[in-house]
Amino acid sequence: MGLPKRGTAVVTETLVVATGLDLDARREFVAAVSEAVGKAAGSDGCVGLDCFRVGTLDEQTLGMLVTVARTAQWRGARITLLRASTRLRARLDNAGISHFFDWQP
Repeated sequence: MGLPKRGTAVVTETLVVATGLDLDARREFVAAVSEAVGKAAGSDGCVGLDCFRVGTLDEQTLGMLVTVARTAQWRGARITLLRASTRLRARLDNAGISHFFDWQP
């Protein structure tokens, strides 16, 4: 089974992205996303990350998103960013990683 077309993915599980997390909280978030990615890998579904709480993207959150995006890519799954602001999209574009994600309003 191939990957769903960009923008047409069915989100099978949604997790909320938060900024300002400490190291342990970031590890827990990455583990939760990795588990969800494992469930979504090889199916038509993908994991949704709700970004409504992300006002500004700090370096730690950016690194966390890079980690989950690469994990998903390695496992043949997709991450869909839900309710991402234009500022967040621009920051991911500038970091060169926006292509790892699908986007839904």
